Amino acid sequence: MVKKKLLTLAGLAGILACGACFLPPLPRERSPLPTVLASVHKIAIKVEDGTAGNLFDPQIMSNATAANFNRLWEQYPVRAEAFNPGGRGDAVLKIIVHHKVTSCNSESNGKQFCSIELIATYTLTTVNGGAFEMSPQKSAKFGFQLLGDSLPENLNANPFRQEASSSLAMTAGHLFLVHSY
Repeated sequence: MVKKKLLTLAGLAGILACGACFLPPLPRERSPLPTVLASVHKIAIKVEDGTAGNLFDPQIMSNATAANFNRLWEQYPVRAEAFNPGGRGDAVLKIIVHHKVTSCNSESNGKQFCSIELIATYTLTTVNGGAFEMSPQKSAKFGFQLLGDSLPENLNANPFRQEASSSLAMTAGHLFLVHSY
């Protein structure tokens, strides 16, 4: 009888130990929003092409960057949407891409890995145009494996648009949600 009780107790301890190991991690405390964003719930994102080469369509990139912002920063109460002149929002984030720096290296499999750096300014304003925050030029970097022989002329095509908009959204979140000035 004692042997059965000990065996049952050992089995129960094992089940509890294994169950605790496979539980999802406890949610981590996130830092509160910077005080300038305390009243902001919706940001309208407007991405502009300030380069001479017309890298992308501004509306397409604004839509993709807003979607990536929401995906990447979902744990924060601030949501993003693409800028619409008649839209409602608490703030406008204007991202102006000024330069693109590209470098590609050949890999052993015969393909190329390319790295693109977008250098942009990020300005967060109220809907009336008053400045919340402005950053100096910041770099947003991403890389991809080149499938063809040359880079496309613009960033509207996938995977370039997805990678570029994700990189811009990540940089914006770090600037205004995490590391606010």
